[in-house]
Amino acid sequence: MAQVDWASVMNGNSQPKKRYSGANIKFFYAYNENREKSLAEGRPIFDEIPSISIQWPGGDETVRRIEQRDILEYPELYERFKAGSEPVTEGTPLAEWAMMSGSALRELNYLGFKTVEQLAAATDDVKRKIGPLSKLVKAAKDWLEAANSDQNEVVKLKQQLEVETRKRQALEEKLELFLQRIEANEGIDLRGKRQEIAVELEAEPVKEPAKRRGRPRKE
Repeated sequence: MAQVDWASVMNGNSQPKKRYSGANIKFFYAYNENREKSLAEGRPIFDEIPSISIQWPGGDETVRRIEQRDILEYPELYERFKAGSEPVTEGTPLAEWAMMSGSALRELNYLGFKTVEQLAAATDDVKRKIGPLSKLVKAAKDWLEAANSDQNEVVKLKQQLEVETRKRQALEEKLELFLQRIEANEGIDLRGKRQEIAVELEAEPVKEPAKRRGRPRKE
């Protein structure tokens, strides 16, 4: 039962109304993929973000980071959230693993498994305790080994190349806009300058070896 501040009532001061009165409030951890870490490790790596879900019945759901005011307005909900869920500090969360089903995820979370790495490291004693779910231990090991294989290195390099290509395209677009502004403001034609810049951005061609000077050798 909610506690009433009778002193405030007697003094004529009513309790402040909560911002989301009547809405369904939930604290949870949202997962956001860290692209830099994922490229470095060759598998999805996620950052955990303490979040709040706000949804009025029949309305859309709003999700954002937890603010200090949320904690002050809903201390009991926040305490239950902190007591029932611990953040994943490193690795790939089981919730983001494609091979994980909902029922298996709930059971493994109950047993203390949060990441694929933790599951792959399970000992024989632990595998006997988790019973049928022990088959996922080998699957986790195989998945991690595949992520560190030579083939995965090729995928990582390809992804990095795509990132660099996008950066270059963005640079060229910014440069084009810059030149267009100069043309509009100064009333000059920079088509020749565009060609020069395009040539500079391209890889330099391989130079042929210089020909030797002097008279040809006598046979």
